[in-house]
Amino acid sequence: MRITDIREKAVSLADPMSNAGISYLQMTASAVAIDIDAGEKGTITGYGFSSVGRYAQSGLIEERFAPRLRVVEDMTGADGGLDPVRGWAAMMANEKPGGDGDRAGAVGVLDMSLWDAAAKIEGVPLWRLLSERYNEDKAHDRVPVYATGGHYYPDGDLTALTDEIKGYLDQGYETIKIKCGQHGLDDDCARIEAVLALLDNNGARLAVDVNCMCSTSDETQAMADAYAPYGLAWIEEPGHPHDFELLTGLTAYYDGAIATGENLFSMSETYNLMRYGGLRADKDLIQVDPALSYGVVEYANIVRLAEAGDWPRSQMVPHAGHLLAFHTVAGLQLGAHEIAARPDFLLGGLQAGVEISGGAATLPETPGIGFETHEQLWAVLADL
Repeated sequence: MRITDIREKAVSLADPMSNAGISYLQMTASAVAIDIDAGEKGTITGYGFSSVGRYAQSGLIEERFAPRLRVVEDMTGADGGLDPVRGWAAMMANEKPGGDGDRAGAVGVLDMSLWDAAAKIEGVPLWRLLSERYNEDKAHDRVPVYATGGHYYPDGDLTALTDEIKGYLDQGYETIKIKCGQHGLDDDCARIEAVLALLDNNGARLAVDVNCMCSTSDETQAMADAYAPYGLAWIEEPGHPHDFELLTGLTAYYDGAIATGENLFSMSETYNLMRYGGLRADKDLIQVDPALSYGVVEYANIVRLAEAGDWPRSQMVPHAGHLLAFHTVAGLQLGAHEIAARPDFLLGGLQAGVEISGGAATLPETPGIGFETHEQLWAVLADL
């Protein structure tokens, strides 16, 4: 098996929503297609789409990583199927350790395309292939999910926020995550209380994401004091992703769960987080995003690293609401999958045929990742 063509384009994710740290008005992502000559099975195309929040990696893909893939003579694995690990090794050849950044996302979206193609060649959904190769054929029967939303909008108010969350509850979600941190703690508490009124005032059903807005221990402690009475499911991304001292101080001060890691992009960065971030393996959540952290190959090693450090898979909850993350959570039996639940958002929801009820999703059986059955994404990827 060999690669015959690689195509990439930048796609706009422009949207009026924002969080405490960034606006999405100029956000972009990379869409990728890789054609594989699969012998008697003909040409199989694998697709990839960047995770949200880091912009397209067009230059890195076209100038550096796609050329390395194009010259791989044989992508056949020991089992006769496509071996994405060979492609990953070729892309990472001659790359110095560290300095991950956008490089990790460029490799990740190409790796994603290879895994999509590999699962299609095998005729199985990706979650099943990941289960076979990385989890001794075990997988979730139903995937725990939660709805992420509650962003800030130019004309938004508490009524708009609660109307949005009501829609997610009607879709079958039980746990909700909303954004806070943009307008101060009084506004945060008003948002939290408005949503909790829809959740039977059960704080364990509500998570809050402040998108790294705290920069001092005084700020994190004030936030913890304000949020503590609500008994939240977790507080997400309290400070700069590399400020392990700040994070350690917060986990020593605050008894509730902390979630972080979405802005770390490799096994070495995850190791530093687990070793120096003061996180508690029985309580806190690791949110490294497979699509942004060099793809499945690296993420599988991150899961192994976590287990070696006595972190249960239940505490691994990938960022982004991406279809790749959904398959990874399902096939590796991780803690939960985040879903961008707003139906009109490009990355919103899951592929057709997947049903959500009682806070869990059914497993798809479409071969590959299932981009072809996700209406919004396929409208973009079909052009490739």
